[in-house]
Amino acid sequence: MDIKSATGVVDRDFTTFDTARQGDSAKADGKISREDLETVSRNENGKFSAEQQDAARFLLDSEASRAFLDVSADKGFLIFGGKVDGTISREDVTAAQKTLESGSYYDELLDTAAGRGGQDGNISNDDIVAALADPGVPQELKDTLNLLLAAPDGSKDLHQTLQGFTEQEVGAVSELSKLPQFQALSGSDKRLVAEAVRDSGGDLATNTKLRELLDGDRFKGMSAEQRTAALTEIALVETPEFKALPASDQALIRDAVTNRKPDDVKVAENVKKLIEDPKFAALSADEKTAVLSQVKNYPDSRSVANIERLIQKDWFGDFDLADKQRTLKSIAFMSQNDAGDPEVNKNTLNRVLDPSSKYVFAWDASFDGDLNSGGGLYGTADGTNITFNSNMVNAGNDPLTETYNSRHVVLHTIAHEVNHNVNGDKVENTYNYLEQEYRAFYTGFKAEFGHPPTNEDAMGRWRNQINGAYSARSQAAIDSSPTEARKFAEELSLITGKPVPAGASHDELKQFIQDQLDLPVSDYADPTGPAPVPPGNLTNE
Repeated sequence: MDIKSATGVVDRDFTTFDTARQGDSAKADGKISREDLETVSRNENGKFSAEQQDAARFLLDSEASRAFLDVSADKGFLIFGGKVDGTISREDVTAAQKTLESGSYYDELLDTAAGRGGQDGNISNDDIVAALADPGVPQELKDTLNLLLAAPDGSKDLHQTLQGFTEQEVGAVSELSKLPQFQALSGSDKRLVAEAVRDSGGDLATNTKLRELLDGDRFKGMSAEQRTAALTEIALVETPEFKALPASDQALIRDAVTNRKPDDVKVAENVKKLIEDPKFAALSADEKTAVLSQVKNYPDSRSVANIERLIQKDWFGDFDLADKQRTLKSIAFMSQNDAGDPEVNKNTLNRVLDPSSKYVFAWDASFDGDLNSGGGLYGTADGTNITFNSNMVNAGNDPLTETYNSRHVVLHTIAHEVNHNVNGDKVENTYNYLEQEYRAFYTGFKAEFGHPPTNEDAMGRWRNQINGAYSARSQAAIDSSPTEARKFAEELSLITGKPVPAGASHDELKQFIQDQLDLPVSDYADPTGPAPVPPGNLTNE
């Protein structure tokens, strides 16, 4: 006997049950009480059939089933029914039959499983405990309930979750929960399965995907991290946040997950966190597309995680769409620069994206200068305010257009300007300031290329600083005194390997400086050797 068969017997023989206690059909009152059910169950006078006794015993043993019948007809024009009052009316049974025939009745069965309160659209913890202990609640539903409770906040909105579950779907979830492969999953992986089942509404296709994954040979050969990634990819596309996106945005996410590096197992997890983030939900439709476009362009878990950190920033929220697009691709591109120094890049990104960071980015299209020479202006810092040349980084949802200038802004300039702030640099017409510029260059170079500059690289920078973009400050410092001039001369001497003349005059020092700048690389003592290491913080930590 189960809820369906018991209800069918009571529906067919309602009058028998209605008057069981009174023993007189003329005393029918249209209500079946607990005493009526007990009378049928005992069958002391031998008046009731075995089937009627079984139905009565089932309803007496199952508080959830009896309460389900008790409130079935109380809905009327209301969304939910009334309170459990201990009696089952003719209308209750008729309404229950209709609900059971629909195949989707589990939410209502559990709503009053504790046998008290009323049908209010809330399956309480007491209802859950009672249902799991109730012999009349189908085992398949108990299995499904246990699986759903493994999800984060699994008991929240459980009534709504179960509302669409059919008998076939509950049966499929029950079978899924019994798989040895499911039972062997870690708690966190079971939560992913539960999320996918819950968010899909018990969808049979999703259940099939999960079952085929867990039961397949490929899953057996996966590492623990790969298994989590595979389950997350299924859970991701079932989330309400994913389903709320337009198909074009969903395709961007699917492409990112598909095109990730095989060993980068956190992409789906980080995308899931991103689209579930309230800051992402608050973006406009075009801004969400901009974010997900860079997720698709740079399907790297580090890039996705840093994009989520980026959208928390108030200054990012203040950008127009074009500058948001520039910043998104800059952060994503820098985050997955495996050719760069991982320590410098990680520290730089943390300096900018940490919740407590005071750094503020800006973009400016009014920067001038020859963008194809060393004197081009890429960015500038004023304390923690860093402004970049927007002419060098393309807007739009495409990837970064990779030119020398765009790569330099993204991979070098961010780290360079942060380094100035980390070291507390001040602009002056002194060797000390030019050495600070060299140090910021040194750090930016490592951020971009992953190794320190060579002597040849360093000379290129000093040539730019003395004869190029910083020439006014350098020449003022060199002209100011022999002491200042000697500092420049000694630095260049370390690069070329040519000794500074002993006792050189101011004019001779200036000539030595120019001679080193003009010296062919082939005349350096070690052109490919490591450049002089400047003092100060070189990691942006």
